[in-house]
Order: sequence, then C-alpha cells, then structure tokens
Amino acid sequence: MTHRQAEIIQAIVQEFVSSGIPVGSQIVVEKYDLSFSSATVRKEMSILEQMGFLTSPHTSAGRIPTDIAFEFYVADLLQLFQITLSERSKLERFYKQAQMQLEKMLQATASLLSITSNYAGVVLAPVSKNSIIQRIELVSILDNLVMVIMVSGSGSVFQKKLRIEKSVTQEDLYKVSRFLNQNLKGYEVSDIQEKGLESLVGAEGDLGDLADLSIYVAQSLIYSPPDQQVYIEGENHLFNSIQRQFESVELADKLIHKLEDRSFVSGLINDIKKGNSVSCQIGIDVDGQRIPGVSVLAKDYFLGGRSIGALGVIGINRMCYDKIIPTLDYSSQLLSNVLSDLNELKSSSQKYLTDAQDDEFAVVRIDINDLEIQE
Repeated sequence: MTHRQAEIIQAIVQEFVSSGIPVGSQIVVEKYDLSFSSATVRKEMSILEQMGFLTSPHTSAGRIPTDIAFEFYVADLLQLFQITLSERSKLERFYKQAQMQLEKMLQATASLLSITSNYAGVVLAPVSKNSIIQRIELVSILDNLVMVIMVSGSGSVFQKKLRIEKSVTQEDLYKVSRFLNQNLKGYEVSDIQEKGLESLVGAEGDLGDLADLSIYVAQSLIYSPPDQQVYIEGENHLFNSIQRQFESVELADKLIHKLEDRSFVSGLINDIKKGNSVSCQIGIDVDGQRIPGVSVLAKDYFLGGRSIGALGVIGINRMCYDKIIPTLDYSSQLLSNVLSDLNELKSSSQKYLTDAQDDEFAVVRIDINDLEIQE
C-alpha cells in the first residue's frame, strides 16, 4: 500500500459514504484536491481493485469500496476524529441531567447512541463476573422458587431465579442473606471463582438446616453468575438502512431477528472491543452466513481503571465515522466518570448503612410485581 493509494482509498470511502453511488476517478481528483491526474487515479483504482479494496458493479462504472477498504479507512483515521465542542457540551448536559438509576441511564445511553448515529445503539451493562459484591438478598417468589438479587459496587442489580428442594420462609432467607453478606461482601465475583468458597464451609455452623441452602445459593451465584444485561435502541433505523443498502427485506429481517438474541449481541461487542480505543469490525457472521457491509463499533467503559461494560453502534458501512466514533469515545468517558462518582457516593454512605444493619437486618425494598418471573 503506497501513500498515494491510501489517499485514493480515503477519498473514495468518504465520497461513497456521502453519495452512496460508485465513485469515478474524475470526481476523486476534483473534489478531494489530489495532486495527481485522473489517469493516474484510474490506474491506481484498477490496482486497488485487484488487491480487493475496490469493486466495480459494471465495467464502465466507478468503484465501490469493499469491507477491506472500510476497515483500512477506519483504522488509519481512528485517532484523528475529534468530537466538536457543541457535541461535547450536549453529551455533558445529558449525563449531568441524567439523575436516574443505573439501568435507566444505560438504556438512555443506548438511545442517545441510536439518535446520534441513526443506527442501532448498544450498551452492555456491567458484567457480574467483574462486579464487586455490595449486597445479596433472597426473596421468596413461590414455594420452591427464590429470587437471588446481587447489588454490585457500580450500582448494577443482577437477578437470578433458583429452584430449591424444600420450602423455606422469608425469615429463613433473611438469615441466609445475612450470612452471605457477612462472608462475600466486598469481594469481586471473579476473585471468589479463583479462590473458591472454602471459607464458607465451617463458617455456617450457626445456620443449622440452612447451611446447605447457603452453600447452594453461593455456588449458583458465583459459578453460574447472571447473564450480562444488553440494552439496544434503534433497531428500526438499522432495519431501514440495511433494507435500502442491500435491497433485501429478508436480509434485514434476519439480522434484526438475530439481534433479539442478546447473547449474540453481547458476544459480538465483546469480541471486537479493545479497551481504551474505539474498535471497528466491518462485516458480521450470522448463523454461518457472512453479511458484508455491516459495521460494528465498540468501546469499553470503566470503573476504578477496570473495564466493566461496553458501548456500541451497529449500522451499515456508509455510516458517518467522523461523527459517531468521537461520540462513542466521549460517551464512554462520561459514563465511566458518572459510575465513579456513584461508587464514591456509595462508599461514603456505607458506614451509615453498616451501622443501621448492626441494629436490625435491613431488607432491600423490592416490589414483587417488578421482578421478571418466568417459568
């Protein structure tokens, strides 16, 4: 890849993103102020087509950039995109005014990314494996069905339903909750997975018949943690874009249907994100079929310097990368800052909560109608 070829690719991608039609050599020279002739551009375009960066729908038509060309374009310019001051101010106002629960904030962030990009905005909630246990509560739902609720240091709430062998009272569940909080609070789930639960064995002497239940709940929570929550907004925008680009309702339907599988979306984002910088993948695999022309952007967000979740945008390869990439990057920074502030606030109030719980066991107030109960 020569410097001249790189310039031509960048110009062709920019023009194709703007127009959506095959790009000819004349417009590349005239519009993008290249320092060489249209004949030279035609020659280089022919070479780039042989290299797999360009394709031509017809012999006499201009060229269309392939997924490889888009990947080169994004990778080469990724660090050059800067968010404008006006966009920065809009995002800062959004998070400053977003005095809401973490789950609602993540949902709103997915909506923000969708509106900004006009595609699908995705937010992966903090993963339970990397969460620090702040509190564990057990709530009786049915005779043999218990809801295990874990509140993390970041404010995330994880729910997991467990079926137990015998019926227990809510008072018994309070005792098990107290025991688990005394022994697991303040530890990261992944650390407990590595070290094991041996410390619980022998410590449950005062629980009597509830000892086995305590170990069972702890094992289920630590070794089979709740799935990562995924928030998606703007699937209709993505559907319309794919339908227009591929002229295929069937293909658009297939992809949107696949996005209903949240584990697929989580895997897609987690596979491409690379921590401190925005990552990009052009083309995705759906049930063994490669779908070209679909772009996925992703960026981690952090708490205490550690990645706990991710943001993403799923759209077509003709998206406005110069706008979406810096928005994604800055949203990640702001969300990380908000979570850090929330975590500090929780830490400062923890002593008060601990003192209150020493007098009487404090139960998390949960409306049973708000829980997602599914057999």
